[in-house]
Amino acid sequence: MGGGMSIEFDSRANTGSKKTSPSTESTQEPNAYAWYVLGVFVLVTAFNVADRNILNALLEPIKTEFGASDTAMGLLVGTSFAAVHILASLIIARWADRSVRRSIVAGGLFVWSGLTALSGLATSYWQLFIARMGVSAAEGCGSAPAHSVLCDYFPLHMRARVMSIFGFGGIVGIGVGMGLGGTIAESFGWRAAFFVVGIPGAFLAILVRLTIREPLRGALDRPTDEETQPSIREVARFLLGRRSFIHMVVGAGCHTFAGMGTSAFYVSYLIRLHDLPVGTAALTYMLVGPLVGMVGVLVGGFAADHLGKRDVRWYMWLAALSSMLALPSSIAFVLWPSEWTIELAGHSLVAAALVLIPSSFFGTMYNGPTLAMTQSIARPAMRAQASALTTGSYNLIGMGLGPLAVGLINDALTPSLGAEAIRYGLLVVGLMHLQGTLHNLLAARHLERDLMIARNESSERAT
Repeated sequence: MGGGMSIEFDSRANTGSKKTSPSTESTQEPNAYAWYVLGVFVLVTAFNVADRNILNALLEPIKTEFGASDTAMGLLVGTSFAAVHILASLIIARWADRSVRRSIVAGGLFVWSGLTALSGLATSYWQLFIARMGVSAAEGCGSAPAHSVLCDYFPLHMRARVMSIFGFGGIVGIGVGMGLGGTIAESFGWRAAFFVVGIPGAFLAILVRLTIREPLRGALDRPTDEETQPSIREVARFLLGRRSFIHMVVGAGCHTFAGMGTSAFYVSYLIRLHDLPVGTAALTYMLVGPLVGMVGVLVGGFAADHLGKRDVRWYMWLAALSSMLALPSSIAFVLWPSEWTIELAGHSLVAAALVLIPSSFFGTMYNGPTLAMTQSIARPAMRAQASALTTGSYNLIGMGLGPLAVGLINDALTPSLGAEAIRYGLLVVGLMHLQGTLHNLLAARHLERDLMIARNESSERAT
């Protein structure tokens, strides 16, 4: 990458794609305000994921009260939520590529936080279903516009670590949603958990709207002529012409299928087979799952940027390697005998929980490099839509089908295996990490070429 450039971030909203003067991507280090923007967006994604994942900690009490099956709960946390989320994300992303992105993030945050709190008022499965679909649609305002803004505050060589730091907020959100949600549910009931987790997000929305400035769109990338905003069909055609993109998305979809499918039922697994109360089960999973994952996602992003300076293919090689390292401990976790415990400081701990730690550490590393590379392949004027297509595609595979698959397997095997059925639902779905690893390796074969094409196209458009 060539010479640097001087960027002054204007506080006025800039909603269009502008021509910039340098001939190469910027190597300028981001200023303090850019890091502030990243910090606020970490909080936004934490609330996004907390409001989404709180239901995972509350499956058992809600299932009992409403008399729902595992399949119905899998539909609620997975397939239906994902379908609405993906459709809304695509519509909102197109809006974000031509509008003020920070206002979209702020408005969405305010709405989904309010609907999370209103979920606590549901008196039937279908009332809760409707409220959760509203949360799903509003959360479409969270990721794609934020990804696009961050790429205009941070240059290419820093984006894997930036996306990993951004993803760190998601891991925090899982921990808050499940750990805090489960603890509150045990003491005050599941409805109170929705109120406590949902309401604070509305205040963060005000902070976003008042303090985040809209950056110059595409300022830190190779220059492009002013261009009309591409349609979603044009963006899809552009990205599907990049083989690395296809394999990155399918690979991330397989990892998300395994990760979200299993994590949706991990608390239920600890309750059913290890006899933990809901609060203890949720807190236990938070400590060995999301808390460890926070470290893993950061290490993955920084490691990918460091290794990527030597060979850009390391972005995908690292995703493949980390996923393979995560698989053995996740298998051991779901097959661990219920009677095997560890005595520590006079307390009996579920040994299976400790076995999950390596899986939690390595299993989150793929996310930052994948998001960074898919954003770098896309042109600046299509980044929000590219993000929506990327996350929408792998969420359709992962969030849409993973929890449902676990629920279907559980319900099918329960008549013959009883409570033990959940082990095998988690095991089968978790093995999808193998397929994801294969696609990561295939993506690495094409990544260098596709990034070079993207850079050359930008240069040609500027001349």
